[in-house]
Amino acid sequence: MRYALVAFDLDGTLLAPDGAVPVATHAFLEELGRSARVTLATGRSLASARRYVVDLGITTPVILYHGAVVWDPETGAPLREHRIPPDLARQALAAALRFPIHPQLYRTVDDPTIYVAHLTPPIRAFLAKENRKAQAVGDLAPWADQGPLKLLFIGDPVGLGEVEDALRQAVPELTVVRSEREYVEVLPPGVCKGEALAWLCARLGIPLERVVAVGDQMSDLSMIEQAGLGVAMAHAPAEVRAKADLVIATIPSLQRILGMEGCDPCPRRRPSVAL
Repeated sequence: MRYALVAFDLDGTLLAPDGAVPVATHAFLEELGRSARVTLATGRSLASARRYVVDLGITTPVILYHGAVVWDPETGAPLREHRIPPDLARQALAAALRFPIHPQLYRTVDDPTIYVAHLTPPIRAFLAKENRKAQAVGDLAPWADQGPLKLLFIGDPVGLGEVEDALRQAVPELTVVRSEREYVEVLPPGVCKGEALAWLCARLGIPLERVVAVGDQMSDLSMIEQAGLGVAMAHAPAEVRAKADLVIATIPSLQRILGMEGCDPCPRRRPSVAL
């Protein structure tokens, strides 16, 4: 295979709805790892993603917090880390809290706690999904003073577009992404999965043309566009599917695709094909 690196999103891409890696996907990744580097590019924290890194035997640095952190499994330390400036974090919180949302704050790579205003039902559902713990602190603004890695706001998908617009107007310096239908996330300036993937490839000496990136949400679009072969899942939003090179229904579908494309490390952009 002529591709040197394959980067996968987790939720909605590698993971089943119950949070497990399907058996067929696990087997495919094990086989893929014999001919290319395999990594993760996820919005999850280190505490949330580490079990998948271990389970899948990933040794290539992984992209966490949508690109705010690139973490090396071999050394157990970040290779780079970006934070939201405290004043901008406070402004983002103030803008978002004008809406009926449920905020979260992520402080540092080595802090497994998610900081929330209150333990509301949507927050509890999120914690159950990611098997994480949270600390309810009431006012989150003082917790922004160290410069968080990211902010996450849970809300009704119908109204989250207004939240996105308000955040982009209030803090245009920051990156605002829709990571799931009911999640909007705020990241440090210039941070996204695509930028982090380009940085990682430069460090590894791998041309982006020899990279495959696979995802299912708007937060994955930047890396799908950066990669030599950008792949979207069939349930991805229409904009993501339209800008991908390929659309697949299951991860093991890539086994045939990569075999077909292996002779061409620089595939031409073409219409998406559902498999």
